[in-house]
Amino acid sequence: MRIALIMLAAGNSRRFGGNKLLYEIDGNPMYRYILERLIAVAGAGGQGKEVSSCVLETGSLKNIKQEMTVTVVTQYEEIEEEARALGVPVYINPHPDEGISSSLKIGLKANLDADACLFTVSDQPWLTAGTIRQLITLLETTGKGIACVSSEGRLGNPCIFTKKYYDQLLSITGDRGGKSVITAHRDDTAVLKVEDGKELTDIDVKAEAGRGQM
Repeated sequence: MRIALIMLAAGNSRRFGGNKLLYEIDGNPMYRYILERLIAVAGAGGQGKEVSSCVLETGSLKNIKQEMTVTVVTQYEEIEEEARALGVPVYINPHPDEGISSSLKIGLKANLDADACLFTVSDQPWLTAGTIRQLITLLETTGKGIACVSSEGRLGNPCIFTKKYYDQLLSITGDRGGKSVITAHRDDTAVLKVEDGKELTDIDVKAEAGRGQM
């Protein structure tokens, strides 16, 4: 299964009072935590590297071969330079004011050959690589077309969509992500409940960035 891990990092951070993605948390810019974890999930930075995982399914072990790549969509030169230095392809969003749907579609169009695309935002520094891996495994073992995370009954990011939903994702406009597609297809959506709700915290204001340590 070919899976594209797409990091959306082109937001304007209007409520934060500056570019929150470059805001340092414990010595690293916020976006860097997500980027490094996506690279780790993809296989120690090996773009296109095939990995195998064994998962328990209906009482037996099932071997799953995965080929994962990381893609970054941004408007920021600093993020572009750092991602390229790590060997990650970068696509520039020239119209970030059109909302998150513009970044989503840029990332998706760059990965239409993938069997599934996982989308992450860049303002969740406490999201773990383990949760990302569990979400991918959930999609594969349930056979659903969509998988997303939740905490305290609320759906959140990241989300992963199989190829059959690409056309619907490409039709989204404005400052909306894939939630409308999930809402329309809840019967085909697997949900991963995340015990530590902090993992799914989107940092919108500086006060939230100081809640706890990494």
